[in-house]
Amino acid sequence: MRSTSRVPARLVAAAITFTVASGCGHNQVEDFPLSVGFQPLELVDASALPPAPVGADLHPQGLGAIIAPAEPGHFTSHARGYVHASLAKVYQALHDPASSYLHNDGGSTRLDGAPVMDVEPSFPVSFRVRYSNPVGPVDVKFDVTYRAGPLQGTDAAPVVIGQRYQKTWGTSNIRIMSGSLVATAVAGAPDVTEVEMVAWLDATTQHQSDCDGTLRDLFGDLVAVAAALP
Repeated sequence: MRSTSRVPARLVAAAITFTVASGCGHNQVEDFPLSVGFQPLELVDASALPPAPVGADLHPQGLGAIIAPAEPGHFTSHARGYVHASLAKVYQALHDPASSYLHNDGGSTRLDGAPVMDVEPSFPVSFRVRYSNPVGPVDVKFDVTYRAGPLQGTDAAPVVIGQRYQKTWGTSNIRIMSGSLVATAVAGAPDVTEVEMVAWLDATTQHQSDCDGTLRDLFGDLVAVAAALP
């Protein structure tokens, strides 16, 4: 399986360790209301800037500095970046679950079966991925549901694209795992797309660095999937 976003290794390992040690972890269903659709979790902080120009390249491909606004109850990461692909190609990439898989640095988190596509037919793009992280006698599993579509424009001619994901079932030691992306074409640069990204994270012994790392991996793998498209 190609790694294309991440649940940080420390997060999952800590959740498993806690589960084994205390026996307190359990699987639970978490509400992901249809009403929120694929709207962003929140607006990206104005201090999260995209990469500065490099020579003649006004929009270098990459993710700008990640900002960590202080919010109660969870870690938060905000970032803006540029993808050297058209908005249409970025949208095509977001149809592929490989642009949004979660993984960890050690590779122990893996897909538990194939992604299930079109799980919410009311949205242009939807799929659900079940992940598994076995450690000893414990097999920790969790589901993440993804949605995407045009926030402005139409599915055939999007102007602004949104994506949102959330853990919807699984270990109670991962309490919050949510994220969103907003993508727009850069004016005057038809082959460049600006993305605004948000991640929320709260899990047993999690860290801000884990939340930040999720955005870096998500961005890097979106770039990789878009670049592989014809």
